[in-house]
Amino acid sequence: MYNEKKFLKSLSQSFENYLEYGARSTEKLKPIHLFLAETLQSIFGKNYETHYLGENSKELTVEGKYYPKDIDITVTHNEKPIFCLGLKFVTSNYKQNANNYFEGMMGETANIQRNNIPYAQVIVLRHETPYYKKGLDDQKDKTPAKIEVINQKDLSKYVNLIFDTQQAHRPFAIGILLVGIDETTCKVDKILPNTVLEANFAEVLETKVSVVNLFKEVEIFAKFYQIQK
Repeated sequence: MYNEKKFLKSLSQSFENYLEYGARSTEKLKPIHLFLAETLQSIFGKNYETHYLGENSKELTVEGKYYPKDIDITVTHNEKPIFCLGLKFVTSNYKQNANNYFEGMMGETANIQRNNIPYAQVIVLRHETPYYKKGLDDQKDKTPAKIEVINQKDLSKYVNLIFDTQQAHRPFAIGILLVGIDETTCKVDKILPNTVLEANFAEVLETKVSVVNLFKEVEIFAKFYQIQK
C-alpha cells in the first residue's frame, strides 16, 4: 500500500539522478516508477503484472482510442491493460510549460480512457521552482535566473478538472504533491498545503487531489475489478 516516506525517498533518489545524469536522462524516472509500480502491485496482488521503466522492466505501449501510447506504469491482467498511471515530476521551469503539461495530460488521458481503461495522474511539483533560461543541461552557470512559487492559481485547474462531470479527459484520479528540495543533500520533503495555501483550497488539495486519496481510489477500483472479473 501507499507509503509516503518511501515515496519521498524515491523522489530524493530521482532528484539525485537528475543532477548526476541530466534532465534528458530516463535515470531520473526509474526510482519513482519503481516505487509506484511496487505500490500498485501491492494493491492489485500477485495475479497482476506491472510494467514500468526500470532495470528489468519497460513501459508498456497501450492501444488508445486514437493512437498507441507508452504509459509510465500499467497494470495488466492476463496480458490485458486494466489500469494506467501517469507521472509528472517537474524540477524546473514549470510556469512556462504549465498549460502544455495540463493540456497534454488531458489529451493522453482521453486517448486511454476512451478505451475503457482508467488512467490516474500523479503530479509532483516543487513549491519553489527554479527557472533556467536555457535549461539546466545547457546552462554552464547552474544558478537559476529566478525562483517561481507554485500558487493556488497554478493548481486550481487540476482541482476544477477533478470536480468536472465524468468525461474521458478527466483522469480517474489526480494526486498532487507539493515538495521542497534541498539541492545540497537532494532530500525531498513534503510541503503541507495548509502552510502555503488558503485554508479551504488546501483542504480540498489534501483530501480530494492528493496522492494519498489517489491510491485509496485505486484500492477501491482494484476490489471492484476483482469482483467483476
